[in-house]
Amino acid sequence: MAEFDCEETKRHVHEYLHNELSDQELQDITAHLANCDSCEGDYDVENVLNNAISRACADMPPQDLADSIMNRIRDIQRGVPH
Repeated sequence: MAEFDCEETKRHVHEYLHNELSDQELQDITAHLANCDSCEGDYDVENVLNNAISRACADMPPQDLADSIMNRIRDIQRGVPH
């Protein structure tokens, strides 16, 4: 079992949150977070940020806004000035 130091833990916290590491890496980082207040704080910030992004991306824009944006894109593609 390779022991994760602070630098290694902070480098992989995003993958850790998204369960994108091997089982051993997940266990190693979990053990490090349990014993390191600094890394635990970084984990908490990353977790809050990921949750905020997930909530923001889950919301659909109002249909009139989406239509307006698509119409403007089409105008730009046709060379219609703003």
